Amino acid sequence: MKTTGNSKNPSLQLRLILIILLCWVMPILAFMGVIGYFISGNITKQMNDTITASVANAVKICQNRIDSAIVASQNASYIPAIRSAYTEYLNHQDKSVLFDKVNAFLSQQYKYDDKFQATILYFCGEPETLYYTYNSAGDSTYSAVKKYREQVHEQVQKLSETLDTGIMFLNVEEDIYMIRNILDPDYRPYAVIVMELNTAVMFDSIKNIVWETAATLYLGDTPVVLKGDRLAAEDWISSPLQNGTVAKGKQAVVFGMVEEPKYQLLYIVQADSSALTDELSRFFRLFVIILLVTIPLLGLVIRFFFRNISSPIKNLVKAAGEIAGGKFGTQVEGDFTSSEFQYLADSFNSMSDKLKHQFERIYREELALRDARIMALQSQINPHFLNNTLESINWEARMAGNTKVTNMIEALSTMMDAATDREGAPMIHLSQEMMYVDAYLYIISVRLGKRLTIEKEIDESLLDFTVPRLILQPIIENAVEHGIQPLQGGKITIRIYRGEDNFLVLEIENDGELSLEDEKNIAFLLSDDYNRKNDNSCNLGIRNVHQRLKIIYGEKSGLSITKSDHKTTLSKINIFVGQNDQQYITNHKSSY
Repeated sequence: MKTTGNSKNPSLQLRLILIILLCWVMPILAFMGVIGYFISGNITKQMNDTITASVANAVKICQNRIDSAIVASQNASYIPAIRSAYTEYLNHQDKSVLFDKVNAFLSQQYKYDDKFQATILYFCGEPETLYYTYNSAGDSTYSAVKKYREQVHEQVQKLSETLDTGIMFLNVEEDIYMIRNILDPDYRPYAVIVMELNTAVMFDSIKNIVWETAATLYLGDTPVVLKGDRLAAEDWISSPLQNGTVAKGKQAVVFGMVEEPKYQLLYIVQADSSALTDELSRFFRLFVIILLVTIPLLGLVIRFFFRNISSPIKNLVKAAGEIAGGKFGTQVEGDFTSSEFQYLADSFNSMSDKLKHQFERIYREELALRDARIMALQSQINPHFLNNTLESINWEARMAGNTKVTNMIEALSTMMDAATDREGAPMIHLSQEMMYVDAYLYIISVRLGKRLTIEKEIDESLLDFTVPRLILQPIIENAVEHGIQPLQGGKITIRIYRGEDNFLVLEIENDGELSLEDEKNIAFLLSDDYNRKNDNSCNLGIRNVHQRLKIIYGEKSGLSITKSDHKTTLSKINIFVGQNDQQYITNHKSSY
C-alpha cells in the first residue's frame, strides 16, 4: 500500500485552468465575435412556416379530442342505463337504488377517461340532487364537484333550458364545462349531464406548440386561455372561416376558425422564434469553423478528463462500494497522474485498512463479551434449592417407602438436566421449559402439601415458541420463597399469553405483599447500577433472568416485579419478538 503521494505531479487545478482556456474560452470568444454577421431573413420565414404547420397539427389533435369528448357525452343518452334507472325510480320511488345505478354508470363510463376532470348529472325534476364521478387517476378530487355545486350549478340550470339538443361550453374561473341535455324518446329533456374538461389533456397539443408564448381558444363564445394573456378574438378574426398568419419581426400570430355541426372552434396562437433563429444562424453559419477548431481540442479534453478525473473517480467509487458491501480492507490500485488523486487514494487505502482491523477487533470483542455474559448467566444454579431437595428426599425415604421418593427423584433429575444443559442448547421450546417448572413445583408441593395451590392459565398455541433455558424457574422459586408462608401456605398462578405491541408475556403471581422497601430493593436489583456483592442466590437468579432477556432480545424485553391490583406480587416477563416469531404468534388462535 502506498503511503505518500507523488509531490512531483502537477496540480490538477492548474491543468484544468490551462485546458479550459485553450479548449473553450478562445473558441467561444471567436464564435461570439462573428455571430452578429450571420442572421438571414430566410430563417424567419422558415420559422413562421414551421409555427403555422405546428399550430395546424395541434388544432387538428385538439379538434379530435373535442369530438371524442362529445361522443363520450352521448353515451349517457344512447346507452339506456340512466333512462332505465330513472323510469324504475318513478315507479318505485327508491332513491338509493337510483343513486347507486346512476353513479355506477358514470363511474364506468367517465371515471377513468382522462379527458374529464369530473362528470355531474342531475334530473330536471330534482335539480338539487347531483350524481357524479371524478377522475381519480388524475389530480381531480371531490373539490371539483363541490365547486360545481356552489359556483356553476345555477348557471347550468338556466343554460340547459335554452340548450335543446345541442352542446354548450361554459368557463367558470378558467374551468371549462361541457353541457348537454339527455332526452327521452319524445325528445324532451329529462336530465342534464355536465362534464368538466381536463384542459391539460384536451388542449396539451396547443399548449406545447413550438416557441409558443400565448394561446387562447374559443369554444363558441367560451374563451379558454392556455398560455400567457388572453388574446381577443375580435382583434384577429372578423369573418367566418378566416385563417392566417401575421408576422412582426420575430413575433408571429397564427389564428383561424373551425366550423363543426355541434360547435365552433377559434384559435389564436402567438409565438416567438427568436431563440431558434439565433441557434440556427449560429449552427449553419459557423458549423464548419467550430468543427475544425473544437474537434481536436474536444478530443484532448475528453482524453484528459477520462485519464485524470473519470478513471480515478471510478476506481474510488468502486472501492467505496465494495466497503459499503462489507468488503473491508479494499485497496485502490493504480498510478495517478495528479497529486490530489494520489493523496486521496493513499488516504483511502490507509482508512480502509484501519477500518478493517478496527471492525474485526470490535466484532471479535463483542462476540466474546456476549458469549461470556450469556454463558456466565446460564451457568448459575441455586445450591440451597438442591440441598433442600435432597433433605426432602431423605426425609421421605426414612418416613415411608412409597412412590413419592421415586417421583421426587425423577423431578430432581429433570431439574439437574435443566441446570447442567448437557445438550448445549441455551434456547428451548416453552413446552420444555414448562417441564422444568412442573418438576420444580412437584418437589415443592411434596414439601408443602395442600398448603400450596398452583393455577395455570396458558395459551397452549404458544408452547412452540423458543425461550432461554431456565427463564421461569428462578421467578417461581422467588415466588415460593417470598409468597408462600410456611404455615398458612398460599397460591401461585402461572400465565402465558400474547401481549400488545409484539410481546410474549409470562406472568407469575403469588400471595406475597410488597412493601415500599421491597419495591425499592427490586427496582435497584433490576437497575444497571446494581452491585451483587453479598447478595443471596435468589436475588442473583432474578437479576440473571432480567439480564439474559436484555442480552438476547434487546432493551425492550426484561423482567418486572410489581404489586398487582389485588395487592399480590406479580412478576412479569416481557419478550419482544421479531418479525418471524411475531408472525408465528399471530397465526395461532388463543386458547386463553
